Amino acid sequence: MDTLIVITFALGVLFMRYLSKIKELVKLKQWSAMVPGPTTRELMANAKEGSILKWLYELRKKHGPIFRIWFGKDMTVFFSDPEDIKQLLTSNSLLYKANNYNAVVPWLGYGLLTSGGELWQARRKFLTPAFHFRILSEFKEPMEENCKILATRLMKEAQRGEEFDVYPYITLFALDVICETAMGLKKHAQMQNESEYVKAVNKTCHLFHKRSFSLWQRLNIFYKYTKDGRERDAALKIMHDETNRVIKLRRKLLQDSQILSMQDAEKTFDSDGKKKRLAFLDMLLISQMEGIPLTDQEIREEVDTFMFAGHDTTSSTISFAIYLLSQHAEIQKRTYEEAVALEGKEKESMPYLEAIIKETLRLYPASAFFSRGVKEDLAVGSLTLPKGANVTVLTYAVHRDERYFPQPEQFRPERFMENGKELHPFCFVPFSAGPRNCIGQKYAMLEMKCVLSSLLRKFEFLPVKGFQPQPVPEIVLKSKNGIKIRIKQRC
Repeated sequence: MDTLIVITFALGVLFMRYLSKIKELVKLKQWSAMVPGPTTRELMANAKEGSILKWLYELRKKHGPIFRIWFGKDMTVFFSDPEDIKQLLTSNSLLYKANNYNAVVPWLGYGLLTSGGELWQARRKFLTPAFHFRILSEFKEPMEENCKILATRLMKEAQRGEEFDVYPYITLFALDVICETAMGLKKHAQMQNESEYVKAVNKTCHLFHKRSFSLWQRLNIFYKYTKDGRERDAALKIMHDETNRVIKLRRKLLQDSQILSMQDAEKTFDSDGKKKRLAFLDMLLISQMEGIPLTDQEIREEVDTFMFAGHDTTSSTISFAIYLLSQHAEIQKRTYEEAVALEGKEKESMPYLEAIIKETLRLYPASAFFSRGVKEDLAVGSLTLPKGANVTVLTYAVHRDERYFPQPEQFRPERFMENGKELHPFCFVPFSAGPRNCIGQKYAMLEMKCVLSSLLRKFEFLPVKGFQPQPVPEIVLKSKNGIKIRIKQRC
């Protein structure tokens, strides 16, 4: 009898503890009956086939611009109409990421990408000056140096004249650039056959995607003890150990150079008489020395966030842009002519190349969808989203809205030159929009312009007959079958 009383009491305590969550879940279930969406069985079947992106696009065609999906106990409402997206992304109450972002917290902690509310606002305000274009323009030199290494490596493929996957070359280039600009470290990843860091990033992204669309893995509280969980933790150790090592190294270098404040940094020059270039990490460490309350763990979180966001996203977009140029000779010719005419002026306007990049991001957005958590009831159009729901902007479908992009599957960079002023401001959101827009978008554009213009001046991209990329939404949109092209050296 005593045992029964204890069990009953324990169950009662648990029930009361989770009563508010239970009520919230019941309310979500009742509300979801008003919004169309697939069954859990359909979700599991498409996740197993690896066709999530195609399936989401089909759901949009079937149900319209708003539909919902249950991911276990989490309900997500998908939006793809620009007017609804305007309401969502400009809302000051949608400053928290959705529950599925919790999966990357062991990697990125609560840095700018994953934090929310007041913590995010404080971090954003503090970090914004580090992304001023005057500072970013100093990163052009390491970008150009690494472009030269990339061109040397690709020259071997040009001499072979056969088809190859360009993505591994681009991802190592992007890793070298981000290591130098974010951490002040020359990693020489391009000169190595393989990089443990790149493999760790790729493994983590793959496991994140797998877990996001697996009901079992999302609900498994013992995930870290599974095979996937152990592989994730091993990959995280490689990345965290490297960041921690570099934090200690850069702090010592700053102290040895007697750079203890931004004022000191302004007066410091290298051996060639140029003003010393600071990496993103250096700025964080100097801020810490100036009294900003930042722990080493918080610094690591921001550096890891910048390493991920500034490496994987640009690798994806650059690779897809090269593929699209290889398929359209006349467009490539015009882009090449602009690259030659404006050589060395990548910091300035390059209208056609910028249109190429935007059209690439329209067709293959680095974030095929991104999500926020609803912390209080929120009106969107004729709907009132209940507290506890998640909302997802289905970027992949937004960018294919025929009202704004006729013949949406066609690659037509002119869209962003001829009709740019007529477009709905929220029908093109590759960098999100509103208060939580991408803080590093100017950095990304500068890097993409540098590498694409540099490669176009040296090589002609040629198509591989019958090849089409198979986009899959891991953390970043990638091609399941690589990015196959051929290249030829220009005379």
